[in-house]
Amino acid sequence: MKQYEPLNVLPVDFQVNWQAQLIPNTPTTEGVFRLVDIQRTAPTGYQGQRLVAQVIDENGFPVPNVPVAFAYSTAGQYLVNEEFKWRPPLPYRADIVLTSGGGQVEHVQGSVVRQGEPGGVTVYVLDPTIASDVVAGMGMLADHTGVRLTFQLRRNGVVSLAERLAAIEARLDRLEQA
Repeated sequence: MKQYEPLNVLPVDFQVNWQAQLIPNTPTTEGVFRLVDIQRTAPTGYQGQRLVAQVIDENGFPVPNVPVAFAYSTAGQYLVNEEFKWRPPLPYRADIVLTSGGGQVEHVQGSVVRQGEPGGVTVYVLDPTIASDVVAGMGMLADHTGVRLTFQLRRNGVVSLAERLAAIEARLDRLEQA
């Protein structure tokens, strides 16, 4: 079971090569989807030319049927109504796709990110009651390098199995020392 830590800033190569940025959001009363991992994909592999978003829960298990937004200027418009407890980035235009049973969704790129220019795609989870970190400036590099993003659901009041196990081990250590 892997223990994930939220990213506060994107790795330098994503800032330089993509001109990308991470915009953390304030959790709603329900929680937040945090960006916990970002990786390049091989330009010659299947995931080159793609933005892949993986959504996992507090324990690292895939979460199916979660709407992920791939926002760009010519995407379809969507509405934000009173159900929304947070505000996604403007303008409200995105391809919104549900994660599969494996908790992931792919967005195939048609155009490339030119060196020194930001990519034109912004990626975030579009749940009305749970806020999401936002990654702006994504896209495919000229060599067809794509990106894999992992968002972790962090619900308020939910303690992960890894944290529970660590607490149990700490109690056992104290008992053994007594």
